[in-house]
Amino acid sequence: MPRLTAFVSGMVQKTGYRSRVVILANAFGLSGYVQNLRSGKVKIVAEGDKTDLTRFLNCLTIRDALIDVQSIENEISAGTDEFTGFEKMVSSGETDQRLDRAADLLKDLIVVTKDVVVELKSTHEEIRGIRDEVKGAREDIKGVRDEVKAAREDIKGVNVAVQNVCQAVNNIGNALSEKIDCAKDEIVNEVKGLRSDLRGDLKGRLVRMDADLSQIKTKCGL
Repeated sequence: MPRLTAFVSGMVQKTGYRSRVVILANAFGLSGYVQNLRSGKVKIVAEGDKTDLTRFLNCLTIRDALIDVQSIENEISAGTDEFTGFEKMVSSGETDQRLDRAADLLKDLIVVTKDVVVELKSTHEEIRGIRDEVKGAREDIKGVRDEVKAAREDIKGVNVAVQNVCQAVNNIGNALSEKIDCAKDEIVNEVKGLRSDLRGDLKGRLVRMDADLSQIKTKCGL
């Protein structure tokens, strides 16, 4: 059974990196340990199937909110089959599980914070869009108000024109009434004149008829 020995450099201490390595090693069924070195590197010793060791090595390059693996030095040698499982080596003074748990929680908090920031940014964009829509609606309302104002002015002008037409009609009616009254007076006077003329003519005819009748009586010896 082969053994993988790896030295990992970067931001790998006090970041929860060793706990991640333990989880990966158990997932691939490997045995061995992971240990922090005073140099700032992390040492990993793992034994198992060659294919699993290769896959495990490929997963060791982790980069997230806290962990930043920069390089990995590794070598393959013969295994000793001395490990019964895979564990994290803890030096004196380390808080071990509490620190790793805190690191995990901190990573979760960072992820949540990023999600909140993204959501806030999206909400801010939505608010900006709503503000633009409100601004556009205000402009539309202002345009409608201007149109209504112009329509009112047009209606006012129409009302004035209607009033002028009504006044003109009234003036024409009054003028027609005056002309009709004058025409009535003229007709009445004309009729009166005709009556007077007819009376005079009839009277003259009666006088002539009386004269003619007298002559006829004289001739007849009446």
